[in-house]
Amino acid sequence: MLKKVCIFGSYKDLSKKEKAEVVRLGKLLAENGVTVISGGFGGTMEDISRGAKSAGGSTIGVTWYKWEKPLYSKANDFVDEEIVADTLFERIEIMIKKADAFVVLPGGTGTLLELSAVLEYLNKSLIDPKPIIMLGDFWKPVLTCLKNEPVLSEKIRDKCKITCCDELVTFVKDVDECVNKLK
Repeated sequence: MLKKVCIFGSYKDLSKKEKAEVVRLGKLLAENGVTVISGGFGGTMEDISRGAKSAGGSTIGVTWYKWEKPLYSKANDFVDEEIVADTLFERIEIMIKKADAFVVLPGGTGTLLELSAVLEYLNKSLIDPKPIIMLGDFWKPVLTCLKNEPVLSEKIRDKCKITCCDELVTFVKDVDECVNKLK
């Protein structure tokens, strides 16, 4: 199992069922000795951290407070270590560099930006190959447009036998399959 997994997802609350699954994911990751990294605020970021803490796990929240009217004034109560970034892009870069793998949940433009950044870092060999797990089908339409986009990284092409950018991610149906893929 990997040591640190970054979860990208919405700052908004998901449905009750989806929320329970994100909490369960955090718990399962912690039970497997994984430190959970997130954006540190509410919504799925809080849910994943809550789940990890319920199993005695460690959490890292990478935050950024530069909005004109901030939605949050502090990290959620389940964050052990807060890393405050100076810019949005620094926040994303810290999460990318600290993580051994990524789990992408449903989200909005922020989640899309995070996913795009990880894909670009991998494609251009700015980081070593790291797994990207997509929980559910939410992002499938986005990845469809990368079907014919070639992977530029020789390391990824040779080591991982991946030739197109859409192959940089693995889609899973549920939390159990997600945790198994991370093992």
